[in-house]
Order: sequence, then C-alpha cells, then structure tokens
Amino acid sequence: MAWAASRLGVLGRRSLIAGNPVPANCQVASQLRPSLLPLIFRDARFGIIMKTTNPTSLNLVFVFADQMRAFSCGYRADGDPVITPNLDRFAAQGMTLTHAVSNFPVCSPFRAMLMSGCYPYANGVPGNCNSQPGRENWQLREDLTCFTDVLNQSGYSVGYIGKWHLEAPYEPYVMPPRGNPPICWNEYTPPHRRHGIGYWHGYNTYDNHFAPEYWIDDAQRDQRTKIDQWSPEHETDVAIDFLRNTGGKFRDQAKPFAMFVSHNPPHTPFGLVPDKYVQQYGDATPAELLTRGNVDLELDHPNMDTAKQHVKNHFAMVTGVDDNFGRLLKEIDDQGMSENTLVVFLSDHGEMMGSHGRMHKGVMFEESLRIPFIARMPGRIAANTQDAVLIGAPDIAPTLLSMLGLGDALPATMQGSSYASVLEGKPCERPSSAFYLNCEGGARGVRTDRYTMCRRHKSAGQREGGPGEWKGSETLLFDNTEDPWQTRNMTEEQPAVLSELRGELQGWLDRTGDEWQWEG
Repeated sequence: MAWAASRLGVLGRRSLIAGNPVPANCQVASQLRPSLLPLIFRDARFGIIMKTTNPTSLNLVFVFADQMRAFSCGYRADGDPVITPNLDRFAAQGMTLTHAVSNFPVCSPFRAMLMSGCYPYANGVPGNCNSQPGRENWQLREDLTCFTDVLNQSGYSVGYIGKWHLEAPYEPYVMPPRGNPPICWNEYTPPHRRHGIGYWHGYNTYDNHFAPEYWIDDAQRDQRTKIDQWSPEHETDVAIDFLRNTGGKFRDQAKPFAMFVSHNPPHTPFGLVPDKYVQQYGDATPAELLTRGNVDLELDHPNMDTAKQHVKNHFAMVTGVDDNFGRLLKEIDDQGMSENTLVVFLSDHGEMMGSHGRMHKGVMFEESLRIPFIARMPGRIAANTQDAVLIGAPDIAPTLLSMLGLGDALPATMQGSSYASVLEGKPCERPSSAFYLNCEGGARGVRTDRYTMCRRHKSAGQREGGPGEWKGSETLLFDNTEDPWQTRNMTEEQPAVLSELRGELQGWLDRTGDEWQWEG
C-alpha cells in the first residue's frame, strides 16, 4: 500500500532519539525517595536553581498547539503514525521532556497555569472560560504577576499571536452563542489584561480554522479582523513578521524579545484542515492510524465512529502545525537567531481519539494527560536528548524564566518549580509525582514515574465522555510499566500502592489549597 510505504521514512526518523537514556548525572525519582509518599519540589525562590546567562542576550520563541497528545510526534518509538519531519529534526537538535503533563487537560485551565505558574484555585480559572452560568468570573486574575509580566518587567519586548482563551465573555457578546446549550466563547482582551504583552494579534477562542478572527494590537472590542487563511499558516506569517520587525513595527529592536505563538489546530473541528496535509496520509485506513492498544475498532459507540471518521484529519492537522513550525524554525535560522534563542514547542493537552472509547480531553488517561515538550538552546541544552521529569503546566514559566537568567525575578505567587537544571543536564531533584485535577468533573489524581491514580466523583449533569457510566465515586489505579495502555484497574490488587498514592495526592491538595475530598 502507498501509505505503508510512506511510513518507512517516519519510522526511520524515530531512531533520532528513541532509546536515549536519562542523563547519567540526573537522578531518577525512585533514587531520591524510598516510597511514593514524600513530595519533592524545586523552587527558584529558595535558591535551588542555577544562575544563568544575562537575559539581554537571550530571546524566547514559545509555540504551542491545542489538543495534540505527546504520542502524535513521528520521532516517538511509541508514537502515532503521524508525519512530523520538522518536529523530528527539532527533537534531534534539543531535549524532549517525554513525560510532560497537562495537569488539568482542558484549554483554559492549562493556559492559566502556564501564564500564572499557579494551580487553578489560585489563578481564577477552574474550568473553560465561556458564558455558562456561574463562570462570569472565570478568567485569569488581573492582579497576578504572570510569565509575560516578568518578561516585560525584565526588559523584553513581548508578543502574543493566536488563541488566548483566558477571558470570561460578557454581554453584549462579541459573537452569537453556539452549541446545545448555546454558549458564547470568544471575547476581547483589553490591554490592561494582557499581562505585559506589547504586541497583540489574538483572540479568546474561535474554532473556524479557515476564517479566524483577531484583535490586532490596539483594536477595540468591536474591531475584529477576519482572515481568509488557515489559522496556523496565518499566525506563522505574523510570527515571521514579528521576527523580521521591518520598520520596528512589532517590537523594540534594541531589546530581547519573547514571542508566543498559540495555534488552535489540531483542536476541533477536525475537518477544517487544508487538503494538502490530508493527502499526505493517502489511502491510510482507520485501522492503520488508530494503532494504540486501547482502541477497540469494533466498539459500537458514536465516539468510535467519530474517531474513525476524523483520525486522518486530526493527524493531518498535526502535520500542518509541524509544517508551519518548520517555516518558523527556518526563519530563526535564516536570521542568525538560533544561537541566542530558546525555542520551545508543546501543547496544552492531548486528544483521546478513540482510546478507551473516548474522544477529546479532560481525563487522566495518557492520551489526554501527556503532551509534547521539546526545547532547543544550542550550547545550553544538549542535542538529541530526553528526560522523563514529570514537569507540569505551572512549572513551565519558572523553568523557562530561569533558563533566560530571570530566576531571581520569579514572583512569590508562583506555585510551580523550576526544572532548568534538567534542561541543562545538571544534577537535579525531581518531583515524586505530577498532580492531576478536573475541577469540573470532580476528579483528582497523581501520575508518578510508574503509576497513575485517579479518584473521580459523579456529579449531576456531568458527561462521562465515553461508553459506560459510573455511579457515586470511582477510583482508578494503573501500572503504566506493566500496562501501558491502562486497561487493567489495579485498585483491588494493589491496596498498599493505592494507600501511598492517596498520601501523595493529599500532599498536592494541601500545597495548592484544594479543598477536594476523597469521599466527595
């Protein structure tokens, strides 16, 4: 088959980093603790991070996609059959954090944790920002000193391009409601709520990928600009213009810059993808694309019907994001910026795409929870390396600010920890787990090096998101080493492990001020 033949190139690319060990001078979590109970945190405010280079010489390019799971990268030995040649090359040039997680794998909560360095009950975003009753104040707190505030205050020209999704829509709505029940999603972000961002080319959330609309720079609430172009392509065009900065239009040329590029694809609607990317998957069938061991192609459920219908489109979107990321990398190289620019690629959360009979996100299964995370900085980050540190969304700002030499500027409000030493291959303390929460679904849990544990409460009106229902409360425990597809709940068989993980979870609840209770 043509598709089978085309996959040989992708499988070959996986050898670029597959099998690389954790750096010898970084201890793994199991070497740091005899049990799962203690929580180990690294905090730049207490002098644990390394001092780094003067920030005036370093730039930041931060690109993130929406709804792209860690496994949707061609270089992964355990990955989906996706075509991502630019990410494959990029991974070979830098470090991949193979076990990065989206602690609350939904759009707005991840973005709020990314920007604030705080967990949801501290940053004001315990769920997606939209017009549903009770969410009128669900938006990123204006009084927090965020990632971009620190950059701005440290002398950076900061630009943001693409999806923001951190505003609460209010009447009169800028766009009519959609869906059932009807909900409004898009909203204007006024300059005083942009947290130090100087150049703005963004929107809250709007899912017409072929006709995106943006508020550009100083545009007012009623002055959206409609673009007839696939959104990642347009946003990359703008990002390239930001880098070139002709006539000083986008930033102060005398300052270092930080540019954030936030693509909506491969988020739904999956069908809104240029045909040139779909054609790269040729005659591939759902069985050839849905290769994870927890997908039951014979399952009679609407979710599986959707997965079969759209997996090719979803993967084609990933390929389109990869293509445009390649354009951006080429521009960075062409302008001679590679040596002094920290470039990062990741996603806000994953996509179930038929695994466990589910679609989309929000749950603690690996396909939803784990995200790609690749960083490149020649001379500081060793090429073609991997590390399995359990880095979460609130850790990203402290880590990258520390890499830019701004560790001393981290605000005391940030709850995340810096893992800059991991990126630099230096000895490091490691978190014993990553915290998982879904405030809307009543679920909490932890992901350790080996285990995933989740306790969820059924609440009135909550959608299960997959086949079957549960009543009352349910506990899930998976041994990811023995059961990487998470198909066997070990709660009854491993009571001692469950008890230790409950202690681990309680540590996170206490540290983040979360009042969630095990018994509901």
